[in-house]
Amino acid sequence: MDRAQIDEAAALFVEARRSGIKLRELPETCRPQTASDTNAIIREVTRQLGKPIGGWKITFFFRPREVPIIAPMFAENLFPSPAHVPRSVTHSLLIEPEIAFKVSHDLPARAAPYRPEEVAEVLVACPALELNDTRFDTSYRTMRQILDNRTTVLEAHSDHQTSGAFVVGAPRADWRNFDFAAQRVVMRQQDHVLVDRVGGHALSDPFLPAVVLANVLRHEEGLKQGQILATGSFSGFFQVAADAPVTVEFDGFGTAEAVFSST
Repeated sequence: MDRAQIDEAAALFVEARRSGIKLRELPETCRPQTASDTNAIIREVTRQLGKPIGGWKITFFFRPREVPIIAPMFAENLFPSPAHVPRSVTHSLLIEPEIAFKVSHDLPARAAPYRPEEVAEVLVACPALELNDTRFDTSYRTMRQILDNRTTVLEAHSDHQTSGAFVVGAPRADWRNFDFAAQRVVMRQQDHVLVDRVGGHALSDPFLPAVVLANVLRHEEGLKQGQILATGSFSGFFQVAADAPVTVEFDGFGTAEAVFSST
């Protein structure tokens, strides 16, 4: 994509955020074709919004020679568990369980790559819930249909990876003692079990993308103390009801709770 195409897509996302009017799709003239296109749109939207960054989200478009897709999470959309998240913050009712990481000390920009052990030393891990959202109109196609369609998945990810809000539970410094590939996770809304499985992260270990994230951002601003790193769901997202708590429990590790609040 050239500069004009990036600017066109970014302007549409910024206006959708400010007006609340959903997009049906991006015009063909500014629709991303690669992960690099997606990252360029995200960076420009972030620049125009000018909001403080509270963390980072990373995902991978599993196609050869594609870079990881990285999006900031805005500080105003990060909540400690248990959280009542207003529907004005995230209009969807979609939620998914994660193990997130919190940065305890800066990993500044530098030329040399960060070794995995260096990254691990400055992270604590937290049970978490991501509340998904999108600036695209889902009245005629669902979020799952958008993300499952390879012609639109990059378009969806260019909207800050469909991030709405993020709820973070109590951190643990001993997270390296846990085998997350064998970790049981149960997510429920009241008595209704949404998820009950062992493992489920796309890369088995949610820490691995954190190393990639640190080494991408070492070329830019680096990672800052207090930032939250979202490295992928254990199950994908589920539709839930408003005004009723959703809880996730990682067996023996910790819990997080969120409510989509209509008030």
